Amino acid sequence: MKRHAKLFLAITAPIVIVLFCLIIAGYRYGLAPDSVSNLSVSTCYARMSLSWDSVPRATSYHIYASENDSSPVLIGRTDKNDCSFNYNEYKHDENYSFQIAAVAKNPLTGKENESVLSEPIQAKYDSSQYAQKIPILTYHGLCPEGVESKSSLTTPADHFEEEMKYLHDNGYRTLTPDEFYNWYKGIEDFPTKTVMITFDDGGYEVYYLAFPIIKKYNFAATLFCIGNKTLETTNAYDPTSRKNDYVGMDVINKVRSEYPRFSFESHTFDMHKRVDGKKPAAVFTYDQIMEDISKNERFGYSYLAYPWGKYSDPFKEALKDSNYKMAFAYRPFYYALRTDDIYAVNRIKIGGRISLNTFADIVQGNAVSKDNPEAPAQ
Repeated sequence: MKRHAKLFLAITAPIVIVLFCLIIAGYRYGLAPDSVSNLSVSTCYARMSLSWDSVPRATSYHIYASENDSSPVLIGRTDKNDCSFNYNEYKHDENYSFQIAAVAKNPLTGKENESVLSEPIQAKYDSSQYAQKIPILTYHGLCPEGVESKSSLTTPADHFEEEMKYLHDNGYRTLTPDEFYNWYKGIEDFPTKTVMITFDDGGYEVYYLAFPIIKKYNFAATLFCIGNKTLETTNAYDPTSRKNDYVGMDVINKVRSEYPRFSFESHTFDMHKRVDGKKPAAVFTYDQIMEDISKNERFGYSYLAYPWGKYSDPFKEALKDSNYKMAFAYRPFYYALRTDDIYAVNRIKIGGRISLNTFADIVQGNAVSKDNPEAPAQ
């Protein structure tokens, strides 16, 4: 008899212990957990990001939002290991309030019990504080002060200095291609006074005349280079020379190492030429464009500016398939927007003969100016 009793106890004791633990656990998880604390929020163009401290016994979290003092609405949930949430369905310039409820799930009944809602936290993305359009300034050739150029695209070095000084003295921020890409994607925001400075064609005078000015003001700038013009060594600067000359790999490597905010990117390998009187974008096939892109691989480029700003669907497809992050077009008087085609981002032409007042109008957001000789008719 005693043996049977011992056997019975041996069998039933673990069961009793398990049941007791389940009852305790059920009771424990049947209670609402503690409230969430230290809720914080940050905003950018693409999302509002919430974070908070973990809560003991919480098995998940419910996220509530209210818009302009409306009643809180459940907008999402996370599991116990994720004390963060990104909200990207909001309207810009509207006021939002967020609250978090910790949730404990009863393992016996499956019933969820919410904590008291956390203290609300207010959030607003104020579009007036951040750039919603960015002028990407497009320069071509530069010439020394006092040297007259026949091209309206060529900017005298003293004019360029004056324009850069204006940006510096008026508190403008300048962007690298990666920073602009992050802005375009909504990852980063920048002040309303933000520009991107670019040069086309890879001319060596940009290094000799513009780069020292860019460096002086601690600005960022980008030079789009033609691959088949990029030799190993850059020639010494000759201000009297009438032939085009280009930066070489020695300059590219030196500047990339010493001043990485000055970037070098692609202006194609050999598409800055006419083919039977037509621009290559109009006649090159996808395969021809892919071949041109492959010849530029050694330079490590991630961005491209189209020659003459002209592109095509095959051109865009080839860049996408070659893992280029972005490409830039060239349209006078159009600002870059987050709604632009990522392979046809707008840039603004900066002619060499515009006044400083016109330049100021452009960077302030009014690209069409009455004293701009290249502006379209009003």
